[in-house]
Amino acid sequence: MNSSFSIERHTISRNSSPFLVAEIGLNHNNNEEIGKKTIQAAKKSGVHAVKFQSYITEEFIDPKNSEAKFLFDIFKQYELSEALHRKFQQTAKDEGLVFFSTPLCESSVDLLVSLKVPVLKIASGDIVNYSLLKKSAVSGLPIFLSSGAADFFEVSRAMDFLKISGVKNICLLHCVSLYPTPINKLNLNVITTYKNLYDIPIGFSDHSAGITAGIVSISLGATVLEKHFTLDKNLPGPDHTISVNPEEMRHLSAELQNAYTMLGESSKFAQAEEINGRFYGRRSTYSSNHKLLTLRPALHVKDNTILDSWEIERILEKNINFSDGPIRLNSIP
Repeated sequence: MNSSFSIERHTISRNSSPFLVAEIGLNHNNNEEIGKKTIQAAKKSGVHAVKFQSYITEEFIDPKNSEAKFLFDIFKQYELSEALHRKFQQTAKDEGLVFFSTPLCESSVDLLVSLKVPVLKIASGDIVNYSLLKKSAVSGLPIFLSSGAADFFEVSRAMDFLKISGVKNICLLHCVSLYPTPINKLNLNVITTYKNLYDIPIGFSDHSAGITAGIVSISLGATVLEKHFTLDKNLPGPDHTISVNPEEMRHLSAELQNAYTMLGESSKFAQAEEINGRFYGRRSTYSSNHKLLTLRPALHVKDNTILDSWEIERILEKNINFSDGPIRLNSIP
């Protein structure tokens, strides 16, 4: 598996800048105008991609099961036609956004492949779906794999299966399938666990309220962040109230970039501006009333004939009487 790959013009790697995905999901309300306006608002909010859900309801929910009837009815209401897929894809393209989707049935994998999407997202519930994982692997597309509600062996099993199935480009997403996820159940340290176990990009599918968890995830090494997004939280539909609105997404986008910038480099070195401050922040070795002292300013920074504070150990045991003031190297016998 590769540690870096491309999604259109975006590099997805273990250390790349955050790739922010607006999870529109069902929030298009099966309405062309709402869907297009949501995509346009996502662009203005600073995201890099918009994601939808693709399915034929009868192919992933049993229509005859009375316990699942409410779920069937919800998904059937928001089932996205091929025509709307194409219209939303074109709107995303016009806005300069990556368009992709989560297939919830095998026929939808075929649809998305025909649309030439650059990546497939596997929903948390399908990390244990052998048939859908196999179908997605055969597509040859990169895969974003979400891991909500999964035990570790299920994550490991899916990763092993995708690897032996020839999938080279995977981003594994930490996720907790609670809506919204309480802060004490986010377990963001799993991001670090995944990063230590797999030499691939790691991400976070965030179902918590607000934007704090997303920002923290970047500091832990996530490079892909998915967040539910709505044009208006007051719109009817199952997911609008748990989604961020355009203002919140703009704030998230800006703070993610700030968090990434703050990470900087892993190598320790002094910044140029810090070096400029050494004269007043460090010390040289002085003599005062026959006592050795380390005092500011660090005159040796500008005059290399003066003893710096570390080198005081050269003269501590020598019982030398120095003149008051900074000690010069040529005064040491």
